[in-house]
Amino acid sequence: MIRHQPSPEPRRENSESLRLLAPDLIRVARSAYGLYLKVNSEQIQRPAGVVVSHGSDRGQLIFTSQPILLPGERFVTFEEIESQMY
Repeated sequence: MIRHQPSPEPRRENSESLRLLAPDLIRVARSAYGLYLKVNSEQIQRPAGVVVSHGSDRGQLIFTSQPILLPGERFVTFEEIESQMY
């Protein structure tokens, strides 16, 4: 008989490092959104958010609410970007 073993709890290091990286992720996401606003001054479509690769200073705007992320990528929602803007 095979028993289902519960998945191990996430390591604290990972969750703490994500919290420490959050300001950097927000900064990259805001920068990508700001560039989008400068380039597309007419008929701007509101993005769902920005995908940022870990350790990268580049973000890619996403217009679908359920993006497929590669390992090492983080999706920063538009609401998270807005909350840091004001």
